[in-house]
Amino acid sequence: MEDLNRNEMESMNIKKLALKISTPMVISMIAIALYGIVDTIFISKISRDALTAVTLTIPVQSFITAIALGIGIGVNSILAKTLGQKDEKKALQIIIHGILITFICWFIIICCSFCVRKFFEIFTDNIEVRKLGYDYLLIITVLSLGNLFEILFEKILEAYGKAKESMILQISGAIINLILDPILIFGLFGFPGLGIKGAAISTIIGQVSGMILGLFIILRNKIIVLKSLYIKLDLEIISKIFKVGFPTFILETLTSIVTLILNKILITFSEATVSLWGIYYQLQKFVFIVIYGLNYGMIPILAYNWGAKKKDRIKEIIKYFLKLSSIITIIGMIIFFVFPKQLILFYNVNDEILNLGVVAFRILSLSFVFAGISLIFSSVFQAFGNGIYSLLISLFRKVVIVLPIIFIFKDMFGIYSIWLGFLIAEIITCIISTILFRKIKKEIIDKIN
Repeated sequence: MEDLNRNEMESMNIKKLALKISTPMVISMIAIALYGIVDTIFISKISRDALTAVTLTIPVQSFITAIALGIGIGVNSILAKTLGQKDEKKALQIIIHGILITFICWFIIICCSFCVRKFFEIFTDNIEVRKLGYDYLLIITVLSLGNLFEILFEKILEAYGKAKESMILQISGAIINLILDPILIFGLFGFPGLGIKGAAISTIIGQVSGMILGLFIILRNKIIVLKSLYIKLDLEIISKIFKVGFPTFILETLTSIVTLILNKILITFSEATVSLWGIYYQLQKFVFIVIYGLNYGMIPILAYNWGAKKKDRIKEIIKYFLKLSSIITIIGMIIFFVFPKQLILFYNVNDEILNLGVVAFRILSLSFVFAGISLIFSSVFQAFGNGIYSLLISLFRKVVIVLPIIFIFKDMFGIYSIWLGFLIAEIITCIISTILFRKIKKEIIDKIN
């Protein structure tokens, strides 16, 4: 099997190889996105205040996911390396340390949940929004164990080469959430209507189901053997998990912080703009989640062929993934530009949100192609071991350019400064990423013999 995989990486048709490796990643990413999308669609049918409240919780939920991804990717990386060294005993200890760290982080999140009420007081004076947000976020934070462990188990399975099992784990949680949302929110089939609490409980049940399924698969495949479990605290393992996972945690946390700042700015215009941002934030995932999935598939293909010194194949891989990204983002741009009204009407919104949304979606959609190119180049940098360039691209896209533009021009152009800020940031970042790619091409790719 190892020889077959080596042969595939070096000689399989790029299109077939991309499809084989990236498809499970794309499906898994879409499954993750479905949690937020399904929740917000049904929550919008409760009330506009409910949609605003849940939009305000996005930074906190993103932060919890950042913790989970940081631990998961840290465990995944050092676990995969250890498995390559055939050290099963150490591999088990890495998994146990990952589980222990996750439990500690869950305890910290529970402690922080006592500040949930104060969190909403920062953003709004609307008593109903505060109450609805508190009811939703308290459940999501206190019972976040499922979210944390579902992601950890996914990354453990991926380290063992079980991408399909990881995908099934994610999809099952999303489907359960999809089924339970209308039942628990509106009280169908004899269940009580719990409103926004029902949405939170549906999400938690979906995540816990994924966690339980993940644990079942791990035990069934004897990745963990209960009778041989023991823990000898190893600070080196803990240090390596944090060292590898920290960059991912920082990048995901940056997204959370920017969204937090953006919510604070948006609320100064109106609660309708906050609700609108929540709708756009969820819907645009359908475009970019595919790009992220492609990137996760491209990185190992590129890295392998770099090691194998296949210069022409490396160029072909980059060219093909750029082409794929452009096709996907152009399709997304056309849909968002031509059909903004139809997209927004998936949600139960009033005329104010609809009118604001049509303009916002059209301006923001123009940034899709530029963002797609930047994301591909960012992953190219990662594949060639240049995490600094990748980090710079993320900083430019999410912080360095967009926030100053918004702060400088928000009084001059009002709400439009936000949409234009994102567009300008993506254009500038695309130019910067292209310049950095040419540098990588000259210094690394062109010098491959």
